[in-house]
Amino acid sequence: MQDVLIIGGGPGGSALGSYLAKAGISNTIFESAIHPRAHVGESLVTSTTRIFQDIGFLDTMEREGFVRKYGASWHPIKRNAELTIEFAEFPQAGIEQDYTYHVDRARFDALMLKHASELGSKVYQGTEVNEVLFDGDRARGVRVTVAGQTLDVEARYVVDASGRRALLGRQLKLLEKDSQFDQFATHAWFEDVTRSATGRTHDIHIYFLPVERGWVWQIPITETITSVGVVVEKRDFLKQRGSDEIEAWFNEMVASTPDGAIAMQHARRVNEFKREGDYSYSMSRFTGPGYMMIGDAARFVDPIFSSGVSVATYSAKYAAEAIRRVLQGGADEREAFDHYETTLRAGCNIWYEFICLYYRLLPLFTLFIQNDDYRMQILRLLQGEVFDRGEVTVLDAMRKFINAVESNDEHLMRPYLGDVDLSVVDELRAPQRAR
Repeated sequence: MQDVLIIGGGPGGSALGSYLAKAGISNTIFESAIHPRAHVGESLVTSTTRIFQDIGFLDTMEREGFVRKYGASWHPIKRNAELTIEFAEFPQAGIEQDYTYHVDRARFDALMLKHASELGSKVYQGTEVNEVLFDGDRARGVRVTVAGQTLDVEARYVVDASGRRALLGRQLKLLEKDSQFDQFATHAWFEDVTRSATGRTHDIHIYFLPVERGWVWQIPITETITSVGVVVEKRDFLKQRGSDEIEAWFNEMVASTPDGAIAMQHARRVNEFKREGDYSYSMSRFTGPGYMMIGDAARFVDPIFSSGVSVATYSAKYAAEAIRRVLQGGADEREAFDHYETTLRAGCNIWYEFICLYYRLLPLFTLFIQNDDYRMQILRLLQGEVFDRGEVTVLDAMRKFINAVESNDEHLMRPYLGDVDLSVVDELRAPQRAR
């Protein structure tokens, strides 16, 4: 009997398999697709480099020549007003390089899964997990379909890393949709994008749109191919089914931001448009007897700050440590799993609060980047430093600024505030602040 069965071979599942294999804990990864397979989420944050170092994957990232990401740039709804940050401004402890990566997720995910296999994970691709099996309330294995055959596979622990499919959370009816965000993305790859008028061709570029919570991403995938996506609220999403209508709407959105229009004036689309939805949700719990959920299978927050792969891989790190403590250190399972959930939930809540305040401030967020008192704190968050932290003072400063603007009907900034309800954030953060 295997120690751990992992549902899903994305970055979270592969990182978990790698950590467990390195610790001598037997594990099997069931991946429904055959890699390489396309996936959204092509830009990483610098803290993910620690995970790559832990599992011995950083050399692969360097060897494969993924585009290096040195910073980020924001473009307000006026021409030539680009605002930038560089990761080198805030060196991270234990990380010697001042960049992270933009990745072709098909290639990146395939390499991570191969790495887990080379370390000792058993990997089965094209194997669909249909459900998690239970004895009472304790997970005991999974039911899988492979080559038209269905069979049951047992293990001591089951970890759901199935991404936004969220197989286990949906099976147990734990999924709670976010009341704040109901967003959609439409995206494709393009050639001949003018990446930057200021020479910052390897940044992720974010363009503000003149619609509530609307923005455009621009991510260099290779030296010639650029991923461009439009993110808007569902109410602003064009619901036509025809490709011509979608393309016209996409072009209209991009053209509504001056710098974005310049970037795309000569662009040629090289693949089909894709759509993504269900942008924010959480499971009411992340663990239970014999099971855990990691990454998007546990919690997904809006992708504005490229947090997805970071949350997936860090949750894998913490889940592996909890399992190791139980199997090899004799720790109490419930205590170890509760600690995992507390750590992951607290970090995700910091991401979530940061994102809510960002959308509430649009486009006033850039004022904090330009403020010497807060720039380093913003940069630390943008690099993914959200786990094992207490108070984040810049978030309190953002809240105070918003309150000051809201309390004055004549404030010049009043018309620029978004409509995010921050009371939801207060409810999430109350348990952590009470500790």
